[in-house]
Amino acid sequence: MTPRENHPGVVFVMIGPGGAGKNAIMKAIMAAFPAVRQLATATTRPMRADERQGREHLFVSEARFRSMIQHDELLEHQEVTPGKYYGIPRRTVDESLAAGAALIADIEVLGAMQLAAAYPDNVVQIFITVPGGDVAEQLSVLRKRMRARADAATDIEQRLERARTLELPYQRRCDYIVVNDDLARAIMNTSTIVRREMNQRRKQGERP
Repeated sequence: MTPRENHPGVVFVMIGPGGAGKNAIMKAIMAAFPAVRQLATATTRPMRADERQGREHLFVSEARFRSMIQHDELLEHQEVTPGKYYGIPRRTVDESLAAGAALIADIEVLGAMQLAAAYPDNVVQIFITVPGGDVAEQLSVLRKRMRARADAATDIEQRLERARTLELPYQRRCDYIVVNDDLARAIMNTSTIVRREMNQRRKQGERP
């Protein structure tokens, strides 16, 4: 099942470096817009106490994940850390968009690229970043935020390198950029984007 052209279904993809606040903004959007639900990605990592099967993720075994790859059930997949795989289920996206649903997801750059390529009329890419006049200033802000939440030093340097080489350059390809210098303001700006896009798609759906 493939969404027809200009179908009102939409996926809001939250992209940005670690420490930018994507997850906090995403949760606020879902609280403010009951019609927007999280896109459940497939993963082999264990389910956490506050998670539910099929809500945040589809928790599967590594054997099942490999079967999904073999049968082309995933739009995109990555081994994010050794033994921990993540992927975007093709059927979930197809059925949700065909039904006119609104989804939101915090996805890595490579996954965002695949989604945007597969559903160019249905994906809205929102880049969440931090204040700074240049990349060096932004990386400095990110380092401070990661240290404040007690991330491991090795993880911080790896994430900063990823931000410098992959994530920050990608913002030029996104539909919107939200600077999270104040969380409440960033949530308000993102809410404005979501409301505008949903209204536009609602009007498209009402056309004869």
